[in-house]
Amino acid sequence: MSEVVSIAGMKSLLSLLLFVTLFVTGVHAAPADDAVARGREALKIMDAPAAMHAFDAALDADPRHAEAAYLRGKLYMKLGEPRRAIVDFTTAVVSDPTNGRAFAGRGEAKVALNNWDSAFKDFDAAVAASPKDYEVFAIRATYRNARGDKAGAKADMEAAIAVAEKSTAEVLRMMQQQMNLQ
Repeated sequence: MSEVVSIAGMKSLLSLLLFVTLFVTGVHAAPADDAVARGREALKIMDAPAAMHAFDAALDADPRHAEAAYLRGKLYMKLGEPRRAIVDFTTAVVSDPTNGRAFAGRGEAKVALNNWDSAFKDFDAAVAASPKDYEVFAIRATYRNARGDKAGAKADMEAAIAVAEKSTAEVLRMMQQQMNLQ
């Protein structure tokens, strides 16, 4: 009988542990998500200090919040702080390895630090992580073109156009023309 009680007691303890974990995770995620929403709203009205404060709050609530880290990384880039951006983009890709835009952002930050070889590893990872996201192809195309790799840039722009919606594809075609990649 003691084995039955012991197994039943273990099941109760595991159920309680699962409930507490789910409860804490739910309570933990909501403040971070709310803060990210505030940060997005602040970005819409171009209030960088409020956006930074909101993303900081989100990451204080959940240090692995991929979206908050990605958005704060983008903000750091706009503020000219690529080293800080790399830290946040790294958090974003570790927390969500399917976020190709975070890989691309980290690559752009590395370019800002003149670390081209490492940047291209991130651009390649961006395409691998998000092969249906036109933006990662367009970003890599821009930097391939800047490095003189016209064939690679052209291939990336064609891939971006192929996966983009019709209206976006038109914009990408215009970019392709401006880059002389036809």
